[in-house]
Amino acid sequence: MARRRTVLTAGALGAGLTAVGWSAPAAAAPDVDVARAALRRLIGRHADQFTLTLTGPADADAYRVDGRDGALRVAGTTPATVLAGVHRYLGTTVRAGIWWAGQNLELPARLPAPATPIVGRADVPHRFALNDTNDGYTGPYWDFDRWRREIDVLALHGFNEVLLYVGADAVYHDTLREFGYSDAEVRAWIPAPAHQPWWLLQNMSGFGGPIDAGLLARRADLTAQLVGYVRALGMTPVLPGYFGTVPPDFADRNPGAHVVPQGQWCGFTRPGWLDPRGEHFARVAAAFYRHSSARYGDSTMYKMDLLHEGGTAGDVPVGPASAAVETALRTAHPGATWVILGWQDNPKKETVAAVDTSRMLIVDGLSEHTDKVDRDADWAGTPYAFGTIFNYGGKSTMGGATGVWADKYRRWRDKPGGALAGIALMPEAADTNPVDLDLFAALAWTDVAADPAEQYADFATRRYGQADRHAVAAWQAMRTTAYALDGSVKSEPQDSLFAAQPGLTVTTGAGWSPTTMQYDSAAFDRALPLLLACPAEVRRTDAYGYDVTDVARQVLTNRSRILLPQIAAAYEAGDGAAFDELTALWLDWMALLERLVATRPEFLLGPALDAARRAGGDAAEFDQRTILTVWGDRTASQTGGLHDYANREWQGLIGDVYADRWRRYFAGLRAVLGTDRAPDPVDWYAVTDAWTRRTNRYPDRPTGDSHAVAAAVHRALAADTHQVPLRVRCEPAVLVAGGTTTLTARITNASGLSDARTVRLDPVVPDGVTVTALDPTGVASLPGGADATVRWRVSAPAGWRTDQPTARLGATATYQVGRADGRVAGTARVLAGEPVNAPYETVSFNQASFAATATGLGIAGSGRDMWGGTNEFAAVYLPGGLPDGATATVRVTHQDASGPWARAGLVVRNSLSTNGSTGYANLAVTPAHGCAVSVDTNGDGRLDKVASAGTATAPVTLRLARSGGALTASWSADGTTWTTLGTVSPAGLAATPDIGVFMTAANGGSGATGIATFDGFTVT
Repeated sequence: MARRRTVLTAGALGAGLTAVGWSAPAAAAPDVDVARAALRRLIGRHADQFTLTLTGPADADAYRVDGRDGALRVAGTTPATVLAGVHRYLGTTVRAGIWWAGQNLELPARLPAPATPIVGRADVPHRFALNDTNDGYTGPYWDFDRWRREIDVLALHGFNEVLLYVGADAVYHDTLREFGYSDAEVRAWIPAPAHQPWWLLQNMSGFGGPIDAGLLARRADLTAQLVGYVRALGMTPVLPGYFGTVPPDFADRNPGAHVVPQGQWCGFTRPGWLDPRGEHFARVAAAFYRHSSARYGDSTMYKMDLLHEGGTAGDVPVGPASAAVETALRTAHPGATWVILGWQDNPKKETVAAVDTSRMLIVDGLSEHTDKVDRDADWAGTPYAFGTIFNYGGKSTMGGATGVWADKYRRWRDKPGGALAGIALMPEAADTNPVDLDLFAALAWTDVAADPAEQYADFATRRYGQADRHAVAAWQAMRTTAYALDGSVKSEPQDSLFAAQPGLTVTTGAGWSPTTMQYDSAAFDRALPLLLACPAEVRRTDAYGYDVTDVARQVLTNRSRILLPQIAAAYEAGDGAAFDELTALWLDWMALLERLVATRPEFLLGPALDAARRAGGDAAEFDQRTILTVWGDRTASQTGGLHDYANREWQGLIGDVYADRWRRYFAGLRAVLGTDRAPDPVDWYAVTDAWTRRTNRYPDRPTGDSHAVAAAVHRALAADTHQVPLRVRCEPAVLVAGGTTTLTARITNASGLSDARTVRLDPVVPDGVTVTALDPTGVASLPGGADATVRWRVSAPAGWRTDQPTARLGATATYQVGRADGRVAGTARVLAGEPVNAPYETVSFNQASFAATATGLGIAGSGRDMWGGTNEFAAVYLPGGLPDGATATVRVTHQDASGPWARAGLVVRNSLSTNGSTGYANLAVTPAHGCAVSVDTNGDGRLDKVASAGTATAPVTLRLARSGGALTASWSADGTTWTTLGTVSPAGLAATPDIGVFMTAANGGSGATGIATFDGFTVT
């Protein structure tokens, strides 16, 4: 078995542990009893076989384990370090371990002595754990026992600093009572516990409040107990410091105070920022630290993040403000360290230049990102901790950049004169991805970069108690896929489309998540049959139960990205039979997913709701349900994009929230399938918000056998024929009389669980055209992950006509999976018809093509955006066509979802052929933001103001009515009932500006192209 190499050898132990034998412990330290009690809780009576002692002070935390069979001795510099030594012993000697998801404690009755003493020494002083958001996304209503378990696990893995935001509400309550606020007013300003992290980051306030007075008091008591426990382990509690957060009306109650409004954050109104340079700030900060110390004692580390995620300094200079924040901290706690998150552009250069950086620690949330190459230069030599945020929102998805960590950490650590001083484990929610916890924690306790394959083999061995070849191979498959993220896309894996707010073109469950698969899903699939093949002695470990469930869950949820495009294609083609078959399969897979996760406690919704209900009744349950789904109010959820940010594939959420939404959505699509009508819009906020207000109970104990249900997942997917997607494209994306295009079909076996055999592809083209195959049209076998491509030349004869400005070209494929026959179809939409003729003219700033029929128009093009200094669009227009009193109307019949802000609609500009021309505005439909009107308000030829509303998508009718210099924008789903979006006044609007229909792919630089079609373009 591969072993992790540690910094210390038997002859290099430092002051606390001698090189020979066992040194006498330092002066008796009763706190070692805390480690003994923790060990008894963690491993039961086996704890009695350990003698635990503390050593004297050393230049670094260190431990040593030796002894004889059944009588082991562990010494360490702190009680927490002692526990780290015990955990190292469990892994290297008896192949066991404890993680925050699953454990392996299949221990022999008599614990064997290690062959040689086990020694370890931390190579950095700071081993920081937990994100600001942890208290909201992981356990906002945990009791002390649950919190203590979390701290114990962090101690076992060698961490020595823990961020604790819980209980800050009581400190703010105590403080603001001294500055003119009543008890009720402060409690109304404080959010409910699940939302408090973002209040402490100065992003929002009040949501879910007022916080109950009893809950406030109980949280304070919990925090006092928790902080005491952390200290007793010899760890440092990192507490919130004060940097100026106040209610917006603070200056009204405290004359002379200068409060800078902070604007909006994701639709929430932010708290005010009290100018740190003034006397009022000094008084508030002093009160804050005084009350914090009174409740929780002093700490040596306080976390503060000035101007987080878009905060504005206003007229306050950042440098002097930062110095004043530091002065307040030093006045209350002279030797304390200011901890600040390295995130986006924080800490700002002005802050770094103004403070004593020798007493600052930057916990870097972006270390693993490829564009972060020199943090010493970025922060002028300020001490920092190499950090990871491998999980955002607590999503269930598996993944991490473990290879990046091992390489980058050591290069930065060993840089001559470098300022790296620690590690920082900061997933937005804890308790997922145990391998990430294990390997990241080990960075600070190993001296050389281990071979990655050996690391994962060692992890699998400790995880299951033996070096089983199937388990090792399974983890190698995961190492090279989900855990091989390269840091180029946030180092975050994709999330689940089952958890997405429904749509045929959705690419993420949550805003800001990656929109594509971040690894080879077919290669990842291979981990599932390997885990299922493990012998019974492996399967009986708790860790195996968690892992086989998690891997089967990930394999199944990855299918959402295979199946949804097929559902969309069936809907677009009007194929009711295929649509019904595919949507039924989608819902069946979701039901199977819920049955799977119900077998493990980590994937149950019930315990989280039970904890909230016990702590704070219905209000707390609403708070917990909300953070997991809609997140906030309607504006924050839908406009701010926060809905489903914390999506989880948990039993209860899958069936009652996610599957319910998809069932409603599919029913709406089925009702209009094959017609030119759009489905009735669904108010997804109202649907999900209604669930957050329920109080129904969910199971709090798992049901079913994890291995058996995971095997059922494997059987279902291995035999299924719907995992062979076919993608079709045409180059060029236009086919007109006398022209040609190349039809390309690419078929992929996206399943790593079975081969596709006897594959044959055939073209599907409109009547009247000719087709010539350019490649062989058959493939004997497609292994998992393999693909094949076939091309055809499609030619339209002179005089070929179409009724619509687009035509569909496509292909079908037949194949076999196991004993079952499969069939899949794919289509591509191309422009079709005649060239655009007078009275229309065309203009392209996005490599566009155009086509026209008797009543319709079509545009195919690309374009990064149509906003600010970027004007990449194409239009078919009437020169000088919008005089005063005129109304332009068009129906957008189709729009490709090339980006969430792709636009298709009406555009007006004094000269559409001239970028930079004035009198510029447009009204458009978008795939994800309803209808939007944009305008140039200052005459610089750049769109600078936008308003969007509704959930409408194409087909939709748009109308721009001119009155003088004003344009009134309206939209209608049926062409009869109109909704006014707003009135805008483009600067410099001419007497007779150009008016036309337009599109932009708004692909953000991805290169994606799209088609938009229009009907009934009129100006009256």
